[in-house]
Amino acid sequence: MKKFNYFYKTTNIINEKFYYGVHSSDKDNDNYLGSGKLLLKAIKKYGRENFKREIIQFFDSFDDALNFEKQSKI
Repeated sequence: MKKFNYFYKTTNIINEKFYYGVHSSDKDNDNYLGSGKLLLKAIKKYGRENFKREIIQFFDSFDDALNFEKQSKI
């Protein structure tokens, strides 16, 4: 089964705060927003519907995605 490995940005559409991260999934669109403590707290406060995720780049492996995140100046 193909794995989708990607670097993404999740944005709170109310206050424009954002979070970058990497994720791996069997689906290209699994509605994953992130798992950081502050992000999860914000999702609970503002509601999942007030966040959008943008996939910035796909990678062949999760390690490649992690390396991109480490080297990224974003």
